[in-house]
Amino acid sequence: MAMAKLKSAGAFLAGISLLLGGACGNPQGGGPSQSVTKGGTLTLAIWQEPSSLLYPFYSNQTVANLTSELAIEGLVRIAPDGSYQPVLIKDNPTQQNGDVKISSDGSKMDVTYHLIPNLKWADGAPFTSADVQFTWKVFVTDPKIVSRAGYDSISSVDTPDDLTAVVHYKEIFSPYLGRFLQVLPKHALASISDISKSDFARMPFGTGPFKFTENQSGDHITAVKNPNYRVPGKPNLDRIIFRVVPSREAAIAQLEAHEVDAMWNLLESQQPTIKKHTDLTLSRVAGPSVERLEFNLAKPGNPADPSVPHPVLGDPAVREALLLATPKQRIIDKLLNGLATPGNSPLSIGVFAPKDLKQASYDPARAKQLLDQAGWVPGADGIRSKGGVRAHLSISTTTGDKIREEVEVVLVDEFKGIGIELEVKNYPSSVLLGSWSGGSPRNRGNYDITMYASSPDPDPHTTLVSRYTTSGIPTTANNGVGFNYSRFSSSQVDQDLADAGHTLDVPRRQKDYADALKVLNDSYIAVWIYNRSALDAFSAKVGGWKPNGWDNLTWDTQDWFLSKS
Repeated sequence: MAMAKLKSAGAFLAGISLLLGGACGNPQGGGPSQSVTKGGTLTLAIWQEPSSLLYPFYSNQTVANLTSELAIEGLVRIAPDGSYQPVLIKDNPTQQNGDVKISSDGSKMDVTYHLIPNLKWADGAPFTSADVQFTWKVFVTDPKIVSRAGYDSISSVDTPDDLTAVVHYKEIFSPYLGRFLQVLPKHALASISDISKSDFARMPFGTGPFKFTENQSGDHITAVKNPNYRVPGKPNLDRIIFRVVPSREAAIAQLEAHEVDAMWNLLESQQPTIKKHTDLTLSRVAGPSVERLEFNLAKPGNPADPSVPHPVLGDPAVREALLLATPKQRIIDKLLNGLATPGNSPLSIGVFAPKDLKQASYDPARAKQLLDQAGWVPGADGIRSKGGVRAHLSISTTTGDKIREEVEVVLVDEFKGIGIELEVKNYPSSVLLGSWSGGSPRNRGNYDITMYASSPDPDPHTTLVSRYTTSGIPTTANNGVGFNYSRFSSSQVDQDLADAGHTLDVPRRQKDYADALKVLNDSYIAVWIYNRSALDAFSAKVGGWKPNGWDNLTWDTQDWFLSKS
């Protein structure tokens, strides 16, 4: 690509910040106005059990990431306005400040990070540029890493001194600021041949405000303040305990009884329960999370072979019929008190979310017509078949999620109405959403339909590449790397996303993403059920927290405190 076609990274970042600013809406709620107090233990209820490994690179499980975020920081973090905020570096690298340099032929890019001096890991060892280099090497060499997106575009990382890391990209890589959102300690891990079997994987440490001291599966995880945290006087709390509970409803009950001080991840339907209590506070802010039904296009197996079509879902007419048989608005109105909007793509907010992309609305009559035309013939019991294959499918979601279970009940009835039999097979979150090496049905492709929510970063490029390109399909050959659980493959999508990644021109990237997402919708690989808000709840005595729809609620735990009044 010629240099003349490249906008400056400074202009790019300014545009992203401007367009994303305010995208999350106004927060409802907030901490108390009392003065900040020091000390105390805060108990936070989580209704999904994290994987036993809190190491963030082995899991795509949100609850595991929100716990590890207490300890592991990155060079940058995502602020509430969707911008990338410097954390362990002095400033974001841009062309404008000279820290992003494009090669003379416009084909490669170097990014220089200047680290803040005198930073320490939780164990007191110095944080240096060698840790940045080591983190990149882990990403590209560890066979159990769930995604290498972006890191495999790096040819090398130089460390001219302890406070400077120069990242050499093989190509223009537009979302470079979203790399190194977690950095690993070289001194603790360089001599370990298999990190997954180390104590570090169960209780990782970093430069964050807390460090883990306990990880009791199925019960609790304890983190205590990091005495080497870079901000003097922080964190305010002495300790945070994550209490594992069986469901959102159990978490709410414990919050109402003051057995816990906060809870993660409510649903829209549960807002009234929190709002009726004067001693509880609801944190509500728009977020990028989209609840979806994801179809497996490959014949289920352990692992699935993406070259073999699913006997039922391999037919696009069946997938389109399932979309038409999904009553999105009724689910929102009846189960979520009308407090959500129907989904239309995996990008619901932000500068790259297409505004004119729509999925078809509920139309079961049209669904039946499509199935008839495709040769799926109803049997005596009303269930269709074609070529000796019965239209029987299973749906899987996370146990302990009442609303998802209620949605499953709706779908069983609706799909039966068009002649498709649906069987419910739910799993604990740590199983369904776990890792390839752990045998996760989703990762391995041993499922028909999964229901879950997922959130892209403000710059969605690596999410889209990991989830929807051919290279993102987890296979035995690539050790399960990638999040393309649908096993979907399209040369057009591959090309559109490659083009988007190789330019800093925002309008061009917007078009590339919109084109790719239209192909996804036209291929009916998923039903985007509804766009979710980021909803968490706190006791009114918890202060210092700030809503952040783009990140986990634990993004700012260094500022949390417990009021003594």
